[in-house]
Amino acid sequence: MTMRWLVLFCALPLCAQPPAGYRLAWSDDFNGSSLDMARWMYRTDVKMESAQRPENVTVSGGQLVIHLRKEEHGGKHYTGGGVISREKSRYGYYEARVKMHGASGWHQSVWAMAGGDGSTTYPPEMRTEIDGMEFDSDVPWKAHMGLIKWKGPKSSTSLTCSPGVYRGALGFDASAGFHNYGFEWTPKEVRYYLDGDLRCALPYPPSDGEHDLVNFWLTAIAVEKLSGKVDDSKMPGQMVIDRASFYTKE
Repeated sequence: MTMRWLVLFCALPLCAQPPAGYRLAWSDDFNGSSLDMARWMYRTDVKMESAQRPENVTVSGGQLVIHLRKEEHGGKHYTGGGVISREKSRYGYYEARVKMHGASGWHQSVWAMAGGDGSTTYPPEMRTEIDGMEFDSDVPWKAHMGLIKWKGPKSSTSLTCSPGVYRGALGFDASAGFHNYGFEWTPKEVRYYLDGDLRCALPYPPSDGEHDLVNFWLTAIAVEKLSGKVDDSKMPGQMVIDRASFYTKE
């Protein structure tokens, strides 16, 4: 892992693109030969059409790879996976540079929520869920951005950047190359960025009461309800991340 304390400016969207006024708090460029377990833990739940396995997460060549496989495990026919930051944060700018798997059946996400131990997406302390990018792989040029305000695992209200249609146009094919997916959480709102371009802002004032500490998640699971039937001809697949970063106000 490489710790970066200065933001380097280069051709877009190769480098990080935080809004003005932010400084780097931490960043992982995945330059080692294995996942930095002091920084991350694994997603290990069984949900929808897949079981999530640590074995499906590898690090090499400056990339974190989440492998998507057709295999029997945990009572499911497919396996996915993901990583969750051990560090909890609140207000700031979260960003990851990702290339998505493009064949149908997979729900890939850059998001934030209380992480627990990684074994469930419904920890009892859940309140804030920020979906910086939810990519359903049957339509690679569309995705969802929004937030969910939880009152425990069984009650919630939602806001979305694309009301009425769930998924909005990205302006690019997310499976064809790497792009920066970022979201800025402030005491008043959540702002969503694609390759440094502000796409949406959703109000989220402190009066809502859900402003808890969250973990940063990078995950991929099989969800046929949202992403279409899994295309077995494109298995195995990969969601590839080459940087994840968190910034705070200067």
